[in-house]
Amino acid sequence: MRIIAVLTLILAVATARVTKTESPKEVLAQINKDSFGNSVLSVLQLQLATGGPVGEIQILLNNIASQLNGDQKKADKVHESDTVAFEKIIADLEQEIAYHQSQIVALSNLRDSTTEALGEAEVEVRVVTQDIANNEKSFADESATRQSQHETWVRKDAEHVDQMDAIDEASKIVQHLQAGVAFTQLKSRFEKVQAKLMESKHALFKPLINALTQLASKVDNKSIIKILELLAQIRQQLVASRASLLATEERQAANWEVQSSHLQEEHKRLVERKAFLENSIVQFKVTIQEAVEDLEDQTLFLEDAEDSLAIQQRWAAEQEAQYEAQTFEREQQLEVVERLQEVLTQKMSAASEFLQIREEVF
Repeated sequence: MRIIAVLTLILAVATARVTKTESPKEVLAQINKDSFGNSVLSVLQLQLATGGPVGEIQILLNNIASQLNGDQKKADKVHESDTVAFEKIIADLEQEIAYHQSQIVALSNLRDSTTEALGEAEVEVRVVTQDIANNEKSFADESATRQSQHETWVRKDAEHVDQMDAIDEASKIVQHLQAGVAFTQLKSRFEKVQAKLMESKHALFKPLINALTQLASKVDNKSIIKILELLAQIRQQLVASRASLLATEERQAANWEVQSSHLQEEHKRLVERKAFLENSIVQFKVTIQEAVEDLEDQTLFLEDAEDSLAIQQRWAAEQEAQYEAQTFEREQQLEVVERLQEVLTQKMSAASEFLQIREEVF
C-alpha cells in the first residue's frame, strides 16, 4: 500500500517536470530528486538488488493507469451531465429573461397608452360637463319661451271668447230692436256691450262702435240691417282669428314636444357619457397604478434572473476550467505512468544502470 501512495506522489511530481524528449535516465533522475521518489527508487533498487519481481510494480502502475482512466470516464460522464443540466438552466433563465423583458415592454406600453387615454378622458369629461350645462340652459330657456307662448295664447283666446260673446250679445240686442222692442228696454244691456267693445280697443270694432252709437240716437231698419251684417262679418273674422291662434298654439306645442324630447335625449346621452368617462378615468388610474407596480416587480424579476444567469455562467466556466485542468492532469499522469512502465519493462538495462550509478553516487 505504501508503494501505491509513493507512486501516486511520483506521478504528481513527474507531471509537472517531465517532457517527451527526456531520456529514461533523465526521467528517473528527476524522480530521484524528490524525497518520496527517492524512496521509491530505493525500493526498486532494493528489489533489483535482491532479485525481487519488477512485475509487482508494473501491476501497480497498471492499476494506477486503470484508475486514472476510470476517473476520467467518471469525470467525462459528470461533465456531460453537468453540461446538459447547465444548458437546461441557461435556456430556462434566458427564456425567463425574455419573458420579463417582454412583460416590461408590454407594461410600459400599457402604462403610456393608458396615461394618454386618461388625459384624453379628462379633457373630454370637462367638455361634456360644459355641454350638459349648455343643454340644461337651453332647455330652461326654451321651456320658458314655450310657457310664455302658451300663456299668450290663453290670454288671446280668452279675449276672443269675450269679444265673440260681446258680438253675440250685440246681435241679440239689435235683433230685439229689429223686432220692435223699445231701445229703453235694452239700453242697459246695450251700454254694457258697447263698453266691453270699447275696452278691447281693437280696430276691428271701431266701425261697429260708431254704428251702435248712431243706433242709440236713432233706430231705423236700414241701420239695423247694416249693423247685423257688420256683426256677422266681425264674428266671422274673430272665429278665423281664434282658429289661427289655436293652430299656431298647436304647432308651437308640437314643435316644443319634438325639441324638448331632443334636448332630453341629448341630456341623457351626455349624462351617460360623463358617467362612462368618470368611470373610465377611475379605471385608467387603477390600471396605471397596477402597471407601474407590476413594472417594478418585473424589473426586479429581470434583475434577479440576469444575476442568476451570470452566476450560472460563472459556475459553468469554473466547472469547465476545473474539468479541463483535471483532464489535463490525468493525461500528464498517464503519460508519466506510461514512461515509468516503459522504463521498467522495455528499458530495464537503463533503469539498472541508473540504479547502479545512484548507488555509487548517492
